[in-house]
Amino acid sequence: MANKTIAEALIKAQQFEEEDKYEQAYECYKYAYETNKNDTDILQKLATSAQMLQHDIEAINYWQQYMNLKPEDPISYNQLLDLYFHDNKYEYYMTRAKLKTLEGRLIQAADDYKKAINNTTEEKEIIAARYLLAQTYELVNKPLKAIDEYLKILDYDHNQNVYLSLAKLYYSEDKSAALNILQQAIQQYPDSTEIKEFLCQLYLATGDYEQAEKYAVSIFNKIKALLMQEKNEEAFNLLQNLSDKEKQDVSYSALMAEYYYNTNDNENTLKWIETFEKINPDSPLPSQMRALVYEKLNDEYKSHFYWGKYYIKKGNQELALDEYLNAYNTNQQNVEVIKELINLYSVLDDKFACAEFCEKLVAIEKDDIATIKRLIKFYEEQGYEDKVIEYLFALAEINPKDYECLLKLAKHAESNNRINDAIDYYNKYLKFAPNSDEKEEVKKKVGMLENGEAPEEEGFLDKLLNLFSKK
Repeated sequence: MANKTIAEALIKAQQFEEEDKYEQAYECYKYAYETNKNDTDILQKLATSAQMLQHDIEAINYWQQYMNLKPEDPISYNQLLDLYFHDNKYEYYMTRAKLKTLEGRLIQAADDYKKAINNTTEEKEIIAARYLLAQTYELVNKPLKAIDEYLKILDYDHNQNVYLSLAKLYYSEDKSAALNILQQAIQQYPDSTEIKEFLCQLYLATGDYEQAEKYAVSIFNKIKALLMQEKNEEAFNLLQNLSDKEKQDVSYSALMAEYYYNTNDNENTLKWIETFEKINPDSPLPSQMRALVYEKLNDEYKSHFYWGKYYIKKGNQELALDEYLNAYNTNQQNVEVIKELINLYSVLDDKFACAEFCEKLVAIEKDDIATIKRLIKFYEEQGYEDKVIEYLFALAEINPKDYECLLKLAKHAESNNRINDAIDYYNKYLKFAPNSDEKEEVKKKVGMLENGEAPEEEGFLDKLLNLFSKK
């Protein structure tokens, strides 16, 4: 056997199986496996062979190894279920829970983990099952049940990962509970970098900056804690001594901005905010920092404006609207905030408020064609003819070649029996419109109007206008 290649061993195994010599086939598979333990095809054949020969302990071992190599393949789970069914209910339910997790049936998986716990008295097995049960509860968004399982594990085992999982669950809802758990954890694991960093972040979030400094492992968290205590020079020295690589980190520009904010250097604060924003454009932090700078400068408009942008980035449209309206009331001629209000009202689907601020915008930016067309469309939908005509005239004045606008003006003039005006607008339309079947129809209509004839197809132009209004 020692000189056989894997291929020869596999061929020989197949021959033995054809001759019903299953023990010899099993030995060939074992040889092939020992030669290459990462070949899952060989491992599957070996596990199947062991199971068929009722070498259950060996079969379980091989299927578990297969599962480790191919955790997404359900075959090992199903075979292990057969092997565990009669003699090991704990492993049976644990395996079934893992299979259900693989299949996305998490509620059923949780039930099986609980059954596994009820089928063992072994402490290690209980801990393993509770840990997986807690993780499953997290996945199905049942944090209280997850917390309960993690707390039960701590009765048996002061596991670092359990402390960290508990702290993360508590963090968003009860920071004092998270802090309590982490304080227990640091007693058990005084050298844990992960626990120290979590403690630092928690103390930063709760405003205990001295403690945050004490537990900071990251140089950036240490600098942050120093700046929050206004230990500005100490923080600045650390910032200056960072490596070139560290200065490329997104935190560097934010901390530089914070340092200059603390030292009342507003110009450099804004410069570093801009640098940070270029690196991290989706972050709400630059807007927040600008708002704080302008509050310090007593610039009411800009402080409200940037608080509005901050809340937009945070996804709080209601607070953003309040801030933008406050900014607008401070400076009603600033088109920047008017445009933000138009966008926000559009998102909120408040068409009338959106139109109100569109009107305010075109009153300032009279050549804003896009906004004028937006108003025309809105007032057409509402049936406000006078407003439609008002903005059609405005649009025609800005862009006399806008043939869609000219056609609408022609139709309006015609319907109001201003035939000469209608002919004039139709002719302008014909001058600027691209060639089309519709253009030929308009030519016919003009001829009829010039000859004082009644229109042959009143419905055509209505259809044409509807077409344009949908664009």
